[in-house]
Amino acid sequence: MADCLQIIERLHVDDPELVREAARDLGDARCHGAVLELIRLLENPNLGVQEAADLALRQLGGSEAVQGLCPLLRTENAQVRNLAMDILREIGNQDISTILALLDDADGDIRIFATDILGSTRSILAVPHLCQALLHDADVNVRYQAAVSLGNLGFPEAVQCLNQALEDEEWVQFSVIEALLKIRDESSINALIQTMPKATDLVASMIVDALGEMGNLKSIPLMLERLDVAPWALRNKIVKAVVQIMGGRVLNLLPALEQAHFRKYLLSALEDEDETIQDAAISGLASLRVTEAAGPIIAMASELDPNSEAHQDRMSSMAIALAEIGATEVFRQTLQETNTEALDVTVNALRRLPGPDSSQILMEAFWRHDRDVQRQLVDALNAVAGDEANSFFMDLLDRHDDGHVLKQAMHFLSRQPSPNRDKSDLAKQLFTFLDHPYPDVREAALTACIALGDVSLVEKFHQMFASPAPEKRTMAILGLGSLGCDTHLDVVRTALEDDSTAVRKAALEAAINLCGLTSDVFAMISQRLQDEDRDVRLTLVTLLGDCACSLVNVAPILESALNDTDDWVRVRAIEALGRLRQTESLEKIAVLLHEENSLITLKIVEALGLIGGPRAFQILLGLLNNDDPELINTVEIAIAHLQEQDQEQHR
Repeated sequence: MADCLQIIERLHVDDPELVREAARDLGDARCHGAVLELIRLLENPNLGVQEAADLALRQLGGSEAVQGLCPLLRTENAQVRNLAMDILREIGNQDISTILALLDDADGDIRIFATDILGSTRSILAVPHLCQALLHDADVNVRYQAAVSLGNLGFPEAVQCLNQALEDEEWVQFSVIEALLKIRDESSINALIQTMPKATDLVASMIVDALGEMGNLKSIPLMLERLDVAPWALRNKIVKAVVQIMGGRVLNLLPALEQAHFRKYLLSALEDEDETIQDAAISGLASLRVTEAAGPIIAMASELDPNSEAHQDRMSSMAIALAEIGATEVFRQTLQETNTEALDVTVNALRRLPGPDSSQILMEAFWRHDRDVQRQLVDALNAVAGDEANSFFMDLLDRHDDGHVLKQAMHFLSRQPSPNRDKSDLAKQLFTFLDHPYPDVREAALTACIALGDVSLVEKFHQMFASPAPEKRTMAILGLGSLGCDTHLDVVRTALEDDSTAVRKAALEAAINLCGLTSDVFAMISQRLQDEDRDVRLTLVTLLGDCACSLVNVAPILESALNDTDDWVRVRAIEALGRLRQTESLEKIAVLLHEENSLITLKIVEALGLIGGPRAFQILLGLLNNDDPELINTVEIAIAHLQEQDQEQHR
């Protein structure tokens, strides 16, 4: 107590900084006897002093603080009054009777302040008193604030008086509806619905929004009854609320007659200016598969800005809805037009409808449009078409010169060759594109030839491998590797000694990924670890780390790569040994920790976490003494991984 008295004495100096520190110390020291002094400081002109007193009073609280702050609610100084109000919102529940007594004050402003503070007390004791104010106070602003506070408290015991207050004037009704929405009690549904016919359009609109947010199915029949008599704007709000509550999928469970009525109102709601109402109507129309809605939805999409992120989301939702509706004739008509946005949403809808109907519509429209639209159409067609589109795509190979279109055609045909066409004919045509001037088209053509896998290409790839152009030899070795390495190992072996780095890398890929890692192949490719080009060595180590190596042990060659002159080759070797969980390689990896290379150190730590075991754990623990925060974080992650492994093994 003596210390508190000494701190209080420091409040009576002229230096605001010392007063501020003293006020802060009073709160920290829990000096409850200083409450009145601190309340006095709230009127100090220095903001720092005010803030320190504010914080201290919140720390101390208690009845004396509540009782001492209440008189400040009457001050003409708005800043001081607001400070007192805010503190009382936090500590008022420590003497709620003092706040309740203010509800009988003759000053309407004081009663408003009291109802406001009670809304923050988190006390059910405030509910009956706030209800009394809500139903009987003469000041409409007091009644308004009482409803707000009851909503903030959220106790269902307040629902009965809030339901009664729906009969009050419009200003109070606003806050009552918001309060009922926060409490979400089922007993409010009937009260809200019964209020609608007597309410202004604005209040009725708020009621419908609240019912939609509350999501209670009980309100559905009551709202459906109001549809025929509600004004157009309110009816649209009801439509939105019904869709919101039921969810689109359940609308088709409505009786047939109600469905017919609701379709009409959903179509009408599309014309509302409120986008949330439009979107709800679209969702409902899609669920009921109302084909008449397709045209208006597409027209709506045509007015959107595809460069706007919000509009992009809406256009995507519209495409999903249109696909659910499935109005193919409307889609066909739209694709004959040139509106970019309408085309976008229609094509996106069609690509969600795989089958010959969508395929036919897209093919019919293709040659009517420019290159950019054709690209969209061919992308969609590739996603939805079947055998019926084979001739169309073959025609594209003959007639089109756009790289994107050609790539899509090759992808489709290699994935789904025509059963009525000789496979070797298609292979021959695809092979011609290996001479195309665009690199990406050549790459797509090679991928298509590999996917097709026709033996008629073997001789062609052999001839191509004799080309003086490294790119041709690269494509040839990849193609031959895909067509059965057992008969082409000599070519792969030759390619591994090629002058071109790209050819040697392709030979490694053909040998490992396409031929399979047999002992013969492994012996052949291992020599490339001595390749003069680091890219070849890097390719070898990366491929070995990713392959499923069941026939040979790749660890020795990966361990040799740990001594490579290039850091990235060593990094990939460390990663590979870690993924393969090579326990036998652990010590060889750990030796590299002595090098001052932060990247290699981090990669070793990650590998140890994957390999696991007592020795890896011991090494990781030794690294925790490091000063590098990034290394420490990586070590902790690795140790956590080891612990997870251990727990799984003991389950």
